[in-house]
Amino acid sequence: MKKLLIAFSMLMSATLLFNCSPSGESKAEKRRKEIERDIKNQKQEIAKDLRSLRDDINTKLDKISEKLENSKDKSNEELEDLKAKLIDHRQKVQTALDDIDRSSDQAWDDIQQGAKNTWSEIKKWSASA
Repeated sequence: MKKLLIAFSMLMSATLLFNCSPSGESKAEKRRKEIERDIKNQKQEIAKDLRSLRDDINTKLDKISEKLENSKDKSNEELEDLKAKLIDHRQKVQTALDDIDRSSDQAWDDIQQGAKNTWSEIKKWSASA
């Protein structure tokens, strides 16, 4: 029994020494930095897509506003409805961008999925409008 306890104690000591070695720490640190870099790259890519979508919405809003200024017929009501929808979509995109900017690495999975869903929803609507 005493030999078993000594062997177990030696095994635990060896495990602790191995896990606490500079090599083990540097591997863990390297992996942590890789994950942080990947998250940063994903954030930048999704934010770029959302900014592009926001710019498209702003361009459409500018065109609609110009048409509204120069138009005095029934189409004004339709243009106003479209303008209101675009403003709503632009706000959703901006909220997703703000969420990305404020997100921590731990919350990134949820923020990423929400941003992708927003982009997809508005992109589909934009293509059909």
